[in-house]
Amino acid sequence: MTEDPQQVWTDYYARMRRRRIAEARILHSRMAADGITDDTILALDFMHFGNVESDVRELAAQLATSYTMTVTRRPDFTYWSVEGTTRPYGIDCMNADRCVDWVAFMCDVANSYGCVFSTWMLTDPTRQRSWSNETIDVDPG
Repeated sequence: MTEDPQQVWTDYYARMRRRRIAEARILHSRMAADGITDDTILALDFMHFGNVESDVRELAAQLATSYTMTVTRRPDFTYWSVEGTTRPYGIDCMNADRCVDWVAFMCDVANSYGCVFSTWMLTDPTRQRSWSNETIDVDPG
């Protein structure tokens, strides 16, 4: 076990990225089992967090080209969150590959700003059903 702070962060990031990708695969299979197809329009909500306000705001600014973003200081903790959504619009064609690619991108872009990709939820507004990675418990290995 290393005491090098950069290596600790690198190991943590890699572990979280593996976990998020495993969650994406499971989440997509659950959605497919529930009848979601590539043509279903879904609302997408997600959250990243970080300790440095400027890093979180820069991440939000980059993602704001595709999503509506909100930055919040968490009053009960010493970190900042950045939440994004596709609402009131949606996305379609969230097939298994696209889901995994999107999650990998979110992990990588968060890491590039010293942040962590935390949670996401896909909602079918027509059927009022939601699927979230928070309901999945995986060992990232």
